[in-house]
Amino acid sequence: MRKRPRSFSRITAMVMAFCALTCSRQGASPSQTTGPIKVGIIAPFHTTPGEGIRNGVAMAVAEINAKGGVRGRKIEVVEIDDEFSQDKAVRAYQTLAGSDHVVAVIGVAGSGIFPIMEQLSRYQVPMIGTGVGADRLTEMVHENPLRYGYFFRVMHRSSELAQLTSDFLAGCLYKREGIRKFAILAEDDIWTRYLRDEWKKTITSLPRASLVYETLFSAQTSDFAPIFARIQESGAEYILDASSRVPASTYLKRWAELRGPMIGAVPTGAGSRKFYEEIGPSAFTVCTIATIPSPTNPTTPVASAWWNKYRQSYGDPEYTSAYSYDAVYVLKQAIESAGTTDAAPLRAALEKADVPGISGRIAFDANHQARYGEGYRILNMLQYQLPKDPYGYRVVWPQSRAVAKLLRPAWITAGASHR
Repeated sequence: MRKRPRSFSRITAMVMAFCALTCSRQGASPSQTTGPIKVGIIAPFHTTPGEGIRNGVAMAVAEINAKGGVRGRKIEVVEIDDEFSQDKAVRAYQTLAGSDHVVAVIGVAGSGIFPIMEQLSRYQVPMIGTGVGADRLTEMVHENPLRYGYFFRVMHRSSELAQLTSDFLAGCLYKREGIRKFAILAEDDIWTRYLRDEWKKTITSLPRASLVYETLFSAQTSDFAPIFARIQESGAEYILDASSRVPASTYLKRWAELRGPMIGAVPTGAGSRKFYEEIGPSAFTVCTIATIPSPTNPTTPVASAWWNKYRQSYGDPEYTSAYSYDAVYVLKQAIESAGTTDAAPLRAALEKADVPGISGRIAFDANHQARYGEGYRILNMLQYQLPKDPYGYRVVWPQSRAVAKLLRPAWITAGASHR
């Protein structure tokens, strides 16, 4: 038998290497057109955002698989716990995209998303963020779509939270309620920067309004008594708060005990039974931006039914639950539209997705951010107004959707307010 020329062997090796690289970038081998469709999940297990991601995905996958799957193929979920670690998050994405051959990855909560962004152009497996709010991610897609264009977000971003809470600050607290002195209590993280900057900008723009106290706390902070003592000494009339990894109940317990000024903006966990069980009636008058579709936050006509169904299987939804649920249906539509799970056509189909989600209509703008505003996703400000009801929240802002007016704590209306 004649030996093949060395040049032929080199060419063969190069072709095989190219094919292997192409397959790894598509997240699946070329022959993988049957069998389950693998979808990756990256989340910090046993945390508020992490369990919301996992359960939201699980609920949607169970519904889709019960109806025959996607183009006749069932969805198989591959989960990895990143423990809020950047290193573990990026390794998780590399494993899911390179070894597990998932068609897309859903989730991530925390700064672990940033090293993942640097891997997108290599693996070309779409990353659908449902627990990350930093505006910088959208800016990265805008600045370099070739490098970061496989990132999509089915979730609010920090500037959207800042927009609504600043409107609440100016229109409700300042104009309608006459509040002039504000304090900012925020977790030290990238996403809170947008909130803090917008709040300060808004306060500065209002005649005779002032920011009398501002502080950042770390994810390890457990004793908030000294902070609230300084807030009371400052003469603040309202506290704008923002938290994520630190459960809001940790500091709201202390707030209630000290009978401080009114509080509420973006407290994580507010609006759930778990929150009520930890705070109880003492949470009366706490305000919170509402990201969880529910009977008290009817973001869509089907929000109440979804909320009830979710609770039956997983307990109260978290702020990542509906976004993660919607992300699965967005991916389903994209696969069906593309007719394949290959990377490039799947990305193109995601860009054109238009899904009537639970959190609102999901359609992406040019920077792969789910659109926000009337006709798409909406956000409301709630206040806890029924102290004997775990779900006793009412929409108080924006005015066009409000069903109740803002209430003040009894110790303030009785004249026993802060110093």
